[in-house]
Formats: sequence, C-alpha cells, structure tokens
Amino acid sequence: MSETEPHGALFDEFPAVDAADWRRAVQDDLGTADIDDFLEWSSLDGISVPAYFRREDLEDLPHVASDAEAPPLADVDERSANGWTICQPVHHPDPDTANEHARDALDGGVSALQLSYHPSSQSALRPAGPDDVTTLLDGIDLHTTGLHLDEGRGAVGLYIALRESLSEQRIDPQALRGSVRFDPVAAFAAGQVGDIDRAFSLAHDLLRETEGLPKFQSVSIDARVYHDAGTSAVQELTCTLGALTERLARGTEQHWSLSTLLDDLQIVVPVSTSYFVEIAKLRALRLLVPQVIEAFEDETNAESDFGPADLRIHAETSRRTETIYDPYVNMLRATTESMSAVLGGCDTLTVRPYDASLRPPNDFGLRIARNVQLILEHEAHFDQVSDPAAGSYYVETLTNKLAQRAWDQFQQLEAEGGILEALRTGTLQKQIAETRQERRNAVDDRKQVLVGTTHYPSLDEQRRDDLARPDGNSSSNGTGAPLPSPNLNTIRSVLRDGATLPEITAALRSDESPIAPLPRVRVAEEIETIRLRTEAYAEDHESPPQVLLAPLGPPAARSARATFARNFLGVAGVAIEEPLQFESADEAAAAAVEHDADIVVLCSSNDEYPDLAPALSAALNERGHESLLGIAGSPNDIDVDQADFFVHQGSPLKETLTTLQKRLGIDVTSEA
Repeated sequence: MSETEPHGALFDEFPAVDAADWRRAVQDDLGTADIDDFLEWSSLDGISVPAYFRREDLEDLPHVASDAEAPPLADVDERSANGWTICQPVHHPDPDTANEHARDALDGGVSALQLSYHPSSQSALRPAGPDDVTTLLDGIDLHTTGLHLDEGRGAVGLYIALRESLSEQRIDPQALRGSVRFDPVAAFAAGQVGDIDRAFSLAHDLLRETEGLPKFQSVSIDARVYHDAGTSAVQELTCTLGALTERLARGTEQHWSLSTLLDDLQIVVPVSTSYFVEIAKLRALRLLVPQVIEAFEDETNAESDFGPADLRIHAETSRRTETIYDPYVNMLRATTESMSAVLGGCDTLTVRPYDASLRPPNDFGLRIARNVQLILEHEAHFDQVSDPAAGSYYVETLTNKLAQRAWDQFQQLEAEGGILEALRTGTLQKQIAETRQERRNAVDDRKQVLVGTTHYPSLDEQRRDDLARPDGNSSSNGTGAPLPSPNLNTIRSVLRDGATLPEITAALRSDESPIAPLPRVRVAEEIETIRLRTEAYAEDHESPPQVLLAPLGPPAARSARATFARNFLGVAGVAIEEPLQFESADEAAAAAVEHDADIVVLCSSNDEYPDLAPALSAALNERGHESLLGIAGSPNDIDVDQADFFVHQGSPLKETLTTLQKRLGIDVTSEA
C-alpha cells in the first residue's frame, strides 16, 4: 500500500465479541473468583474503574461527542500537535552557579526557566537584591526565554528585584514572558501569609503592574500546596477549583474584567506516579475550569468564550513521591510523571532534578531532568498528536469519573462557605490529613512500594552527610515587621533603600497564620527518618546494629524468608550478614558470636521453627551471647514463644522497625 493510499478499517478480519461472551471467558479463567472484585481497581477517592472497556462505554460520557471532528480537549486548528514548553528549575543559592545552570539549560534545549526562590531553603535561589538577579540572568535573552518566578510570596519580591534589574540594564519589560506565581489562597493555606485580604491586595497590585505585559501572567492558581500535603486527585481538583473561584470572585469585586483575569490565568499542577489517574486529572481540570468560569459569566454578564483548550497548565513532577534513599529511582518516577503530564495535555512542564529533596542541584541532576523531556519530544515523539489520550476508553472514563466526583466535592465546598472558610475551620486540613494517613498506611503496610526505600534497600547507602534538608514546612520561614502597605511600590521603595529580599519576603507575611498550615511532606519521610536515626547511631557507635540472618532447614523456605527479612530489616539501615545457609543451630550461634550480632533472624519453614527456635536460643545462651532473636514468619502460623519478634508480610513497617530501634537503644525521638 502506498503512503498516499487510504487504508481500510483496522481489524475488520476479527469478528466482534459480545461483552457477555467476554465476561464468561474471563470467569472461566478465574474459576470461583468474582470477576468484578478481581478486575476492578479503586482509588483513594473511592472511584472504582474496571480493567476493561468497550466502545459503547464512551457513549454516555458527556464530554465525548460521537460526532466530534476534533479531540474534545484540544483545538486542532490552533494546536495540531502536542507541543509543550520545556522548563527547567534554577534554584542554586549561589547566583553565579545558578547562572551557569540557566545557560547550560538553554544551550541544552529548554526554552523556559523556573526561578525558585524560597528564603528558608538551602537549595533555593537566595538573591539579596537586583544585583544578584542581574548576575543570575547574565547572558540570557529574555525575548526568547520564559521566566516563571516561584514560589508563593517569595516570588513577589523576586519579581520586583527582576524589574529593578531590567531598569538598571535599560531592558524593556515588554520583553518579559512567563509568569509570577503568587497565589493568595495557596500562600494562606501554606501559612506563608496571615492576612488574606492583604495577600489579595498584593495579588491585584501584581495584576495591575503586569497587565501591560502581554506574555507575562500573574493570575496563578497553585495546586502544589494541596498535593504536597497529601491530597487525592479529586481533593486536589476540588481545592484548585475552590482557589480559582475565590480568585475570580475577588477580582471581579475589584472591578477587574473577567477577560483580563482569564488572559493572565495559569494553573500550576503537580503530577504524581499514578500514571493514568494523573493523565485523567489534567484532562478533568480542563473540563471543570470552564464550568467555574461559566458561573462568573452569568454573574458579570460577560462573554469569555473560554474553552478547555484555552486553559494554560504548567505541570511539575511531584515532590511528594521523591525519596532521599536510592534517589536515582526518582529519575524513573519523574519519567512516568512527565509522560502523564504530556499525555494529559500540559502547556509547560518542569521536571524536578532527581536529588531535589536531598541537596542543592548539580549539573548532572539538572541535565537528566531536562533530558527526560527531550527524549519524550525527540525520541518518543509525544509531541506529534494533539490530545493523544482522546478516545481512550479507560482514560476517558477515568476523566469523567474524576471530573464528576471533583465537581460534587467542589459544590459541597462552596456550599460550606468556600475554600477559605474550610481552611479557617480546619475542615479541609482534616480531610487532607485523613488521605495523607491513608498514603502512609499504604507505605507502612508495604502495599505501596518505594523501591530503594521500603523495598530492595541498598544496605551500604548513607545520606546524613548529603542531606541539606532544603524543603521544610513553608510556614517556618520567619516573620518580619509588616510593610506599611502591601503593594509593589512599597516593596520597590524598601528594596532601593537597602532591604534584602529575605527581609522583604518575611515582612510580606505580616502576622502569624490564623490557621493550621498545610504541611509539605513526602510519602517516604517517616520511613527515611528511621534509617537516618540508624545512621546517627552508627556515627556515635562506629557501626550500625549488626543483623545475622540464619537460614536453616528446607532450601526454598529458608531462601525466600531470608530474602524477605533482608529487605524488611534493611529498610532501617542496619548492617546485615546474609550467609547462604547454616547446617545447624549451633553453627548459626557461632556465627552470631563471630559477627557480634545484635539481632539474629531465624529463616526457615513453619514446620521447622518449633525445633529450630529453641535450639538456636539455647545455643546463643550457651555462648553467653545476648542478642534479639527474630523469626521470619507470622506468629499466627508458628506455635513458639522463644522469639523476641517476628517479621512477615503483615508486619507494619514503621512500628516494627521503630520497636526494634528502641530495644537496640536507638533514640527514636530524635529528628536524626
């Protein structure tokens, strides 16, 4: 067939299969198992999705029109391909090094820079004023490079410093493209600002100043604060819609036109590792935002003609999923997250360096981060098809379910007074905390595996010396004397009088937060803290606790259980001696004395334990060797009482390892 000759319908040679026949075939394969229980998957939101779909499943989805000539969430006339802007974070605390990173990024293929300024972070930009910003941007063409100023109230001072720098260099600010990310609601939720009215006043002042910059947006809705606190996808969408509603309501009350607000609107969306859910989340957001805007059109008698394709989404890979142990796995997490973001239709994408939660970025981490996007574009060709997820039975159904559930929760949020009221009463914090605990439970129960952290740990890895602790709770960054008035001219004036950006950022907080701020957490933090305590113990005692695995008895059982015990206990950072086998309990006890083992773990079959456990305990006692004796297996299956502890599939990871640390004399109250 020639390239110009049209092809016929695909798979016509295969007969259609009736859904009932398909289910019967699956049921025959499963035997007595219930097909729905076996095949359906449920999210943290309680959304159940079956494992298979058919064409007819799309017929009842309101956003999928059977006669549509274009994908529903993209305008193919304006965006025939799936192009996105490749953005790289620049946040080294030294301005000269940050400039090197920025120039390398632009030479390496990115077209936008994300300048992350957080005064309390050891790995964020820390410019003192306009001179440092000038150094940071030296040699960078602002006519072709987008600048996204991050994060929260720190971005406000950074914006003024940027404008002052441009003025000193006599560069026309009209050249600016990008955004300043100050979301008053997000800053309030994170505890960055205490007075929400002052925060909105500052946001309106920003909009007033940037209104004449056609390629620079200042109406940002930042969903990262909710995501980093542990929300589900539906909760994240709900909070985003709530923040958008508050922003539009306050803006129109201040007589801003709806079109002006929407022209400057962008939404910053973090993307996690739940691959299909994250694709659907971005697509659901495009469906939901126009519905919110439609309500304001009715109230203001304005016609914006704002559709799903008009929404600007800046996606960022998730901080919440990052680990400090085996950080190279973060490259894989960021890759799947990036794929979700691009397939979900983001306009701009920032990939966090693999070691962003560990230390200030280096050349290698930044290069790998941008190469993820370059590979997706130039080698995987993710840029070739507009709205590539359109028509996927699974993704379209999941998009619809997320959108419906989020809209229902959003309406409930508004009925209870809106997002600010939910923050003041603590209702929102409580709901997010419950979901956050579910995530922690999944890690603790080993249902969610974090490779290198909760499973397959590298026993020799140490991170205390590397850890810069760059990302504490954003509410803990100081309170300065309030500025006389929360406007840009005041900030500009005090900056010219010699005030530094950290001082200005602290002053913008104005007073203590009247709410319980949303925390900024990573899923792995509690487990990582256990291992960091072991490292601290090792520094004080010249070595970590010693564990001897004692494989005895049948080869299959001893090998499997030794591997399990190694992976389970290795999470705590202990030193593990793992011989292939011992011929007798006496031989194992001798090895325990030789290695000065603090813990001995018997690894065998349930049938062997009643004989082996007393024998090993007696052999250890005969040698006067004091150690904890553990058994790899469940006490429900083993009728012995000679063991000090058990490790098995049902053992809660955090509780078990913390208890062992206590018994070994490790201080479990320390921050490590």
